[in-house]
Formats: sequence, C-alpha cells, structure tokens
Amino acid sequence: MKKIISFILGSIFALNLTITAANSAANVVRVAYFLEWPSPNLEDMQKKNFAKALGVPVKWTNFTNGGAMTDAMLAGDIDISYSQGLVPFINAVKSKAPIKLVDIAMEYGMGGTTCVTSNASGITKANATELEGKKVAVPLGTMAEYVFDESMKVVGADRGKMDIIQMDPEEGAAALVSGDVVMACLFGGNSIKAATAVGSRLLTVQEARDAGILGIDITSVTDKFMKENPGMLRTFIEVTHEANDRYRAGKSDMNSMSKASEMKVADMKETLDGFKFLTPEETKQSMESGNLDAFLKGMGTPDGAVDTSFLPL
Repeated sequence: MKKIISFILGSIFALNLTITAANSAANVVRVAYFLEWPSPNLEDMQKKNFAKALGVPVKWTNFTNGGAMTDAMLAGDIDISYSQGLVPFINAVKSKAPIKLVDIAMEYGMGGTTCVTSNASGITKANATELEGKKVAVPLGTMAEYVFDESMKVVGADRGKMDIIQMDPEEGAAALVSGDVVMACLFGGNSIKAATAVGSRLLTVQEARDAGILGIDITSVTDKFMKENPGMLRTFIEVTHEANDRYRAGKSDMNSMSKASEMKVADMKETLDGFKFLTPEETKQSMESGNLDAFLKGMGTPDGAVDTSFLPL
C-alpha cells in the first residue's frame, strides 16, 4: 500500500513539474527596440537568427521612447526591451516596476542623442540663455532629457525658465524645421539629420564628452520572463554579444542592419561611430563598479535593479 501511495505521489509530483515547465516555456519572445538606432544584433533580427537560437518565434516591436517600452512591459505585451534608455528604466524601478537590468546595449556620447538649436533663432552655446522664455522640444523621461539637463548646466541656461514641450524625436525635428520651437533635444539618426539640416548642435560631440555627458542604453526584462525563461534570456544576450563581436571584427552585414534600422547605410554608419558596444567583461565591470553603476547610484536607483548573471562570461 505504501508503495502504491508513493508511486501516486511521485506521479503527481512529476506531473506538476511537467505542467510547470510547460507553463514557463515561452512559445514566443516579444522584444522592444528602436528604429533609427542601429545595433549589430539587428542583423540577427533581420536574418531571424534569434528565432533559430531560441527555438521559438521572436516578435520585434519598435517604440518611440523608453517610457513606452516600460508601459508595454507592465501591460504584459513585451518581455525584453533592447536598448531602453537608462533614465526610463530608472524611473520605472523607482516606481517599483517588476523589471531588471541584465545587460548594457551600448554607451554613446552626443552623436546619437543631442540638442539642436535652429539657425534662424541665432542661439548658440555662447548665448544659450536666450533659450529662456522660448519653446524647446524634449522627449521627457528619456536619455534625451538627461542630455538636455546636463547640456543646460554646461551652457548656463535655466531649464525652469523655458517653455518645454513634450515631443518624441521625430516630432521635435519637425517642429524645429517648421520654426515652432527654437531647440529640439532628440535621438535617432534620421531625426538628428533632419534637425541639423536647419540647425546646429548646441554642444559638439567632443564638447559633450569633455563635459562628461555619457549616454547608456540597456537591456531590461520583466521579472516574470526572467524567472520563467532564464535559458531564453541568457541565449538572447549571448546572441547579442556575438553580434557585437562580429561588429568589432568588421564582419557585420551593414545592409541587413541598415534595413532593420530603416536608415541609409551611410547615415547608419555615422550614428554607429558614436556608439561603443562593450564586451561581456567590460559590461560586468560597468554594471558593478563603472559608468553604469555610477549613473544608477547618482540617480538614486533602488538596490536589486541589476542582475549580471546572464552575461556570457
């Protein structure tokens, strides 16, 4: 009788394990990303290499800003956000959003994120206080807002005296072209190109670098997906770092990346020149005691928001 009971209990336990495994294995992985923001792993997206490596379809959805990525994750529509801005992530975890930072997508200066003043306004770094009292376009809650704040410190202009209008990069560039705003802070190669056609960067890339203005985009994941599909998450990060290795070796398929980014190859290369794709070792160092760690601490990020265990070390 004891053997029968043990057999039944063992069978129930095994069945529960099977059901748990079945429920936790995702049958599709949903990834958020940006257009006009090229990265080596978009070649793998274009060639469906992620789907091959993960063994399930991967649905990529483009977003206009990192805050929208967070909203989609909280709504249960996105599992992984690739190249989410660090500022939107920090804002989310400060609000107790159940998401984790598991990788660094890239570091960048103001080549990929910048503030552009219109030539018609006559406003430059030298007379930047003229921005006060005027309309400026900023995608609030993004890395572009961080760049805006840091740039204003450099040029001595008071953000509080400006008429700040929330606009995503494409809208901000259009508003600058039409003359509706005198400055637009934005990210994305196509938007920056449109803005600089009628204006100039308030700070050059080198001036921003000298001022210590550094952008960091990260890979974030929902706690639910991370706990239920750790192997898939690890594979996603591995494929991404393999793509970064390929790019550093000069072996990336630029045409595939260009198509996935919806950018011309030349424009894409110009944007990529301002990006640094870290090795797994560099990533871990940055996450634990380097640039990322300093950024997180400087903005009062809650403990436990970072997990380095999925890096391919």
